[in-house]
Amino acid sequence: MFFISLIAIVYFAIRWIINHFIKNGVNKPYKKYTFISLIAAVLFLTVGNIASPTHRSSADQTSTSSRISSKHKKKNTSSESKRKASISKANSIKEKESSESIAASKSESKEDSESIASSESESSKKQSEAESSSIAKASSESLVASSSSAKKASETSKTDNASYTQNGGWTTAASGMVFVSDSNKYYTSVKNPGNYQYMTQSAADNSGAKPAPRGNQYARP
Repeated sequence: MFFISLIAIVYFAIRWIINHFIKNGVNKPYKKYTFISLIAAVLFLTVGNIASPTHRSSADQTSTSSRISSKHKKKNTSSESKRKASISKANSIKEKESSESIAASKSESKEDSESIASSESESSKKQSEAESSSIAKASSESLVASSSSAKKASETSKTDNASYTQNGGWTTAASGMVFVSDSNKYYTSVKNPGNYQYMTQSAADNSGAKPAPRGNQYARP
């Protein structure tokens, strides 16, 4: 297209020169210059047609090379992008697996810790129960001992209140009271009450003492 335009410009320029010469009175045949201008136009057209395919071929080759290069670049870019995406995906999977492994390890550690804490709590609970049981038992025994002491004190008080009487060197126990000897026999009258235990007859019977079958110069049944 460029060469066609150029030929047309040259043709019309030659025609303008011819007309200029004619108007100025230059005595030259018009047809001769017209023929020369046509020959020049045909010559430029031929040269343009010869050069134009070569130019178009070169341009087409350049365009084809550019398209091929662009395709290769796109292909390479796509391949590189896919490779990067694959590497990124693999790294993401590895990070996920690592995170899951760490989470599982933490969970196992937590379970072990809870198991140990539960075991320690159970042991502490059992120890506390044992201590509570021991304290309760000791308290119960103390209560029983206190009750026994109170009972003995009460009996002693009753014994003290049931006074014996003395008559002619003999000490006679009050009604329902006896003197218990070391041989586990009890009497109603003795000469030396300090050598005997003074208690109720029922207490003497409960302690296993028996009534003396006979008396002597120091005690009478």
